[in-house]
Amino acid sequence: MIKEIVQNIKYILGPKFQNPPNGNLVGMESSVEELEKCLVLESVSDVRVVGISGMGGIGKTTLARALYEKIADQYDFHCFVDDVNNIYRHSSSLGVQKQLLSQCLNDENLEICNVSKGTYLVSTMLRNKRGLIVLDNVGQVEQLHMFTRSRETLLRECLGGGSRIIITSRDEHILRTHGVNHVYQVQPLSWDNAVKLFCINAFKCTYIMSDYEMLTHGVLSHAQGHPLAIEVIGKSLFGRNVSQWTSTLDRLRDNKSRNIMDVLRISYDDLEEKDREIFLDIACFFNDDHEQHVKEILNFRGFDPEIGLPILVEKSLITISDGLIHMHDLLRDLGKCIVREKSPKEPRKWSRLWDFEDIYKVMSDNIVK
Repeated sequence: MIKEIVQNIKYILGPKFQNPPNGNLVGMESSVEELEKCLVLESVSDVRVVGISGMGGIGKTTLARALYEKIADQYDFHCFVDDVNNIYRHSSSLGVQKQLLSQCLNDENLEICNVSKGTYLVSTMLRNKRGLIVLDNVGQVEQLHMFTRSRETLLRECLGGGSRIIITSRDEHILRTHGVNHVYQVQPLSWDNAVKLFCINAFKCTYIMSDYEMLTHGVLSHAQGHPLAIEVIGKSLFGRNVSQWTSTLDRLRDNKSRNIMDVLRISYDDLEEKDREIFLDIACFFNDDHEQHVKEILNFRGFDPEIGLPILVEKSLITISDGLIHMHDLLRDLGKCIVREKSPKEPRKWSRLWDFEDIYKVMSDNIVK
């Protein structure tokens, strides 16, 4: 009882004395508050696992980091493992274990000879302690087996009551499979917050400079509240005059920012071949189309949409609402870039044609031949 009272007092008072989180949190303050509620921090008897999901560049890591820095001091130990997927790719579970334990035990020189040793250290050194663990950018469910083979065993044998684990992933299916208590979907920024974030990067102030209103609205309409795109494009336009803005934006229409496309492409590259084909079909032809209509065409093409479409939803590549399939404009750009990439100036070599002028050119060339 006394322990619970003390923890509740720390929960109430702790955040008021925290330093503000690092990084640019424009428009994400309310998301931090919502995620904090999902953690149910006032409950100190149970261990709760919350997942954060959303498309690449939408702000999952920023959100997790902000909340982590706000509440970390309330715990006996805490750690933030950056880019689990990358660590796992280069050094398997052992590398992830070492990152986690070295932070939790505050020992940068910690040596772990094998995964069994790491699991033993977790079960003995962290047992019954109240901890906060963030596992950022998990790409496979196997990457969450770094301690034990099940979430239930991990919580029962390793961590004390009141502990919290936050997992970020582009793939909601990974989070559901692991058995998280709740999945928080990061949403695009509202228009007002998108304007504010763009202005901070493009003008170094919080309002649109005169003569740039229409150009700014054009950028933000295309970015659709995507923080990474807003920041990247905003920074590329900083210090340029109206004429230079126009030229830069014209260039971006034909040659998308690699910084943005590379981040978005990770989810595409993780797809199986048939699911990639479904993604490209939607990007080129079926955005905002009726789900049933799209399924009929995909079935005819042999792409098995009954499983393919849910996979794209889980990976935050499309949404389906009220019977309509929607893909973010930036993801649609990605799909078209992928179709064009091998022969950018030769539409007849593309797997798909969606623009009337390209279709006309290809048909005309065939007639001439």
